[in-house]
Amino acid sequence: MLTVFLVILATAAALGLGQEVGDSCTTDSGEAGRCTNLQQCPSLHNTLSTHKPVTCGFEGIVPIVCCPSTGDVIPKSPDVTPSSATFDVSPPQVSFECGISRPRIIRKPESSFRRRRSSSHSLHRGDVGRSKRSVVGGITSKVDAWPWMTLLGKSSAGSNTWFCGGVLINEQWVLSALHCFFDITANVVRLGEHDYNDNEDGANHKDVKVADVVLYPHFNPGTAYHDLALLKLESKVTIQRSIRPVCLPWGTESEKNITGETATLTGWGDTSFGGFSSSVLQEVDLVTFPSAQCDSSYSSLPHYADTWPQGIGQETLCAGDPAGGRDACQGDSGGPLVSKDANGRFVLAGIVSRGYGCGHEDYPGLYASIRHPPYLAWIKEVAFSSP
Repeated sequence: MLTVFLVILATAAALGLGQEVGDSCTTDSGEAGRCTNLQQCPSLHNTLSTHKPVTCGFEGIVPIVCCPSTGDVIPKSPDVTPSSATFDVSPPQVSFECGISRPRIIRKPESSFRRRRSSSHSLHRGDVGRSKRSVVGGITSKVDAWPWMTLLGKSSAGSNTWFCGGVLINEQWVLSALHCFFDITANVVRLGEHDYNDNEDGANHKDVKVADVVLYPHFNPGTAYHDLALLKLESKVTIQRSIRPVCLPWGTESEKNITGETATLTGWGDTSFGGFSSSVLQEVDLVTFPSAQCDSSYSSLPHYADTWPQGIGQETLCAGDPAGGRDACQGDSGGPLVSKDANGRFVLAGIVSRGYGCGHEDYPGLYASIRHPPYLAWIKEVAFSSP
């Protein structure tokens, strides 16, 4: 089973739930409802980031939830968006320069080193590398090297719990992985961070509250497709050396085939499978592979047919180390995989999504491909339209 459902599954088991689709049920607010496939209950599916539904049971690995009678039940949407549609991926008008990296080397006096309280941070591990992934085989990044890198967190009682990564795409929007929001709600984003354990790492970080979370509309919780979410910040951030959006592959850049090219993954989290997380931002260079190669590799896994019923296709970017040892791992799902364009600017290629193990030569990491036209058009519509 996919890790993102384990919390809901444990809740269902604890409550002794075993209802089937169509059975009567009662929501957590006391409303009458019917047990329904989560994907077919938009009133609940659209609020997953802020609300955990009452679970009736499962169809395989797909949650069956108590859908209120007032909620419209819709037919199950296709797992993969039809490629015949026309999508607007033309460059939007922006007032900032994107994808510029100006790293710094910070030398600190030994006596000035301090650590934040351990309760101020936390990076959770996922199961078998399928959720909350981060960097294996990487090196420590320089301060301000990746100014679009963000941490997603839950702020409570003056303490922040960091649970996923994200990437700044303009002054007010952050892109991340949708599966990050199944069992926790992000209400704060940290930008410009380097070492979240060190007050004097030289980074000029900033915490901004989250105003809204928008989930990709065609996501089906029973599969691994469409693993994208957008977070709207409460206020626009000031673009500076330490905080700057990554470029997106608009226009002809979206048609570029980056198979075989080197791309850079950044993140905090576990530096080995089942290991300890790094509080310092890490980076690693990976090679991108054809989607068909990953489809062939992953087809040997037991839950392949359920997780990728249409196969692993162009909606998924595949990247890793041909010899193994370098990869995303547990701790930082939602983070960016970037590559350089002809002008030397960094362009977002993918969002850390899935994988099997960490650094396994036979199973490269899987990323939601930002060059996939439906994804890019959705990002433009939500995050780059006029307010």
